[in-house]
Formats: sequence, C-alpha cells, structure tokens
Amino acid sequence: MEKAADPGTTQPTAKKKKQVVKKKNYLTLKDKVQLSVMTLPALLLYGVFLVIPILMAIYFAFHTWNGITGSPLVFVGFQNFVNAFNNPLFQTAMRNMVEMVVFSVMFHTPVALILAVALNARVKGKRFFKFVYFVPTVFPLTAIGLLWFFIFMPNGSINTLLTSIGLGSLAQGWLIQPATAMPTIIFVNIWAGIGYYMIILLAGLKGIPSDVYEAALIDGANARQTFFRITLPILRPIILLCIVLDIIGTVKVFDLIFVMTGGGPNGLTNVPTTLIYYEAFRYDNYGMASAIGVILLIITVTATLLTQFVPKWIARRSAGKA
Repeated sequence: MEKAADPGTTQPTAKKKKQVVKKKNYLTLKDKVQLSVMTLPALLLYGVFLVIPILMAIYFAFHTWNGITGSPLVFVGFQNFVNAFNNPLFQTAMRNMVEMVVFSVMFHTPVALILAVALNARVKGKRFFKFVYFVPTVFPLTAIGLLWFFIFMPNGSINTLLTSIGLGSLAQGWLIQPATAMPTIIFVNIWAGIGYYMIILLAGLKGIPSDVYEAALIDGANARQTFFRITLPILRPIILLCIVLDIIGTVKVFDLIFVMTGGGPNGLTNVPTTLIYYEAFRYDNYGMASAIGVILLIITVTATLLTQFVPKWIARRSAGKA
C-alpha cells in the first residue's frame, strides 16, 4: 500500500514556487530609489563628459565657427562634410587610418594569442616574459612615441646600428620619408599594443576548465585539434572583444603620431584625429573639426556593430545550412 504523504513534508506546488520566485525578485519602491541614487553619479559623468560633447560636436558640424566666444555661428548645412571629403588631406588621413586598423587587427590579436598560449603553458621564466611583453602597455603612448622617435631619427639607434654592422646603405630617415614614415608608425603601434591584448587573452585561457582538456586528451585529440576545436571556440567572445577594442583604440590614436611625425612629412602621416586637432586649434575651424569628429564617430560605431553582429550572423547561417 502506498503511504499517504505527510502534510508537514508536502512539496509546494508549481504555482506556489512561482509566487515565491516572484516575491524574491520583487523590487520595492525603496529599492528602486536606492538603485537610481547609486547610478545617478555615473550617469551624470557619462552625460557631462560624453553625451553632451557628442551632441555639441554634431551641432557645430553644421556651422562655421572660429572658436571665439561671441563670434557668430553660421549655419552651413552639410557643407563641412562635403569640404572634408573633398579635402586631399582628409582622404590621405582616412587611408592611413584604414591601413592602421587593418594591420593592427591582423597582428595584435593573433600575435597576442600565440604569446598567451605560450605563457599559459608550463615553461620556465614565464613570469619574466609576461612582464617583458606587458611593459609597453604600462607606458603612455606619448612616452612610447618619444622613445621610438629617438630610435628612428636620422642619427638614432637604428641607423647607428646599421652603419656599425656594415649596412649603412640601409640607413635612412625613417620618419621623414614618405615611403617609410607610415609603416614605421604602424610598427610602433602594433608593438605597443600586443601586451595589452595578450593579458586579456591569457585571462581567458586561465578561465578554461582543465577538465575540458583532460577529456579531449582521453578522446585522443592532439595539440592542434585541442587548440582549434576547444581553445579557439571558447575564446571566440574574448577574441571579438579584443578586435573591437583594437579597432576603437587604433581609430582614436593621436599622441603617437603627433609625437613621432606631427602628421608629416607634408601631411602624409595624418589621421583624422590629428586633422581634428589642426583644424580646431591651428586653423580655428571648429565646424570642420566637428564634422571630421562626427564622421569618425559614425565609422567607429559602424565598425563596432559589424564586428559584433557579422560573426553571429555567419554562425547562424552555418548552423542553418548544417
């Protein structure tokens, strides 16, 4: 015979469970007020230092203004944007920016991933190498730019070394010749950022459970199969994060170029950020500078959204075909 359920140990019904969950997650008016008060300082800082400047830049982009208080603002519509795209300096700056972004994405994350995998293994002296690789990230880009400026200057370390080993014919003005100025800046930008992405990817590797690798080893997977079928899929969100951060960071690079070349020679190493500085603070054309800033904002937001949604769309398409 079946025993009757003890009334004292009767399990709650699904309806009662749902009511309990609702009651637990319910926020009172006092809780909502407390949350609002706690987030208000961050929202104020975000609005004052980000939202308001962006709105002001959009407003100034449709006007001409010399930046002097009391000077009239003349509405010109989209003329500043038209002038920017017709300006050869802006066209060169956009090409340089795209070139920097492409090479940064090509080298930053892949090289950082290789270093992270190497440092994640049990090798001697990995703390020392981790420190060496991460050191460039600690210094501001201004200091890094000055360091490499003195290395690549005509009588700097590179040319001195080449001359001393009998390769004086290769010595040249790395930062003053059109053929080498931009590639030199791209090299320095890549060198300065690898350590930052290496630490992010190394943290992601540390978060992968060892049980996953042990199971793969039991199933007979080799090192290559483990890397491409376990490590990379698990790290995909972190890799996408690194790419997004890389795009945003490279697009807004200013101090490195300003210190090393100042946009020269003849504006051939300008990027949109340096043009914004020159248009606003040297030529007193705040309308043009704001228009370039708005263009840069649109490009950055678009690239970020594409980086976020295109891989997901490709994954859904692949899953649908499978």
